[in-house]
Parts: sequence; structure tokens; C-alpha cells
Amino acid sequence: MKKLVSVFTCEHTGIVTTYTYRTHSITSGIESAEFEYPKGYLDQFAKEQKRLDNLPKTKRLYFNPATGKEVSYARARAIGLLK
Repeated sequence: MKKLVSVFTCEHTGIVTTYTYRTHSITSGIESAEFEYPKGYLDQFAKEQKRLDNLPKTKRLYFNPATGKEVSYARARAIGLLK
């Protein structure tokens, strides 16, 4: 059987997403997804991460998995994210 392949391109970011479905129908589920980023797109995230790594612990923001938001150092210590 032929596999259905759909390609989507985001107008704002330029990210190209290719979905390959298990059989000829979309309802059977996704077999694989491939993402192609424009040149230099991921460099911006790497620079931001490097900048954050240079900050002291008390100035960083930490991800709270319970709420899906970022919290300050004091809050992260209070809820047990840091030891």
C-alpha cells in the first residue's frame, strides 16, 4: 500500500514539516514526522541557552512541570525542584 505523505510549511518561521502516515488514510495515525529548520534558526536558541547558563542560579528561571510555567529560584526551591 502507498503511504500518505503531507508537507506543511509555516509562513512565519519557515519550518517545513513532513508527516508520513501508516497507510493510505490519515485516520490510521502518523508513522513519522520530519522537521527541517531554516539555516540559523536553531542558533538563536543556542545563544539564548548559553546566555542563561552564564547567569547565577538566583537569577535564572526554572521550568515547573506541574504548571508548565517558569518560576524564580526561590519558588523552585520552595516546591522542591532544586536541592
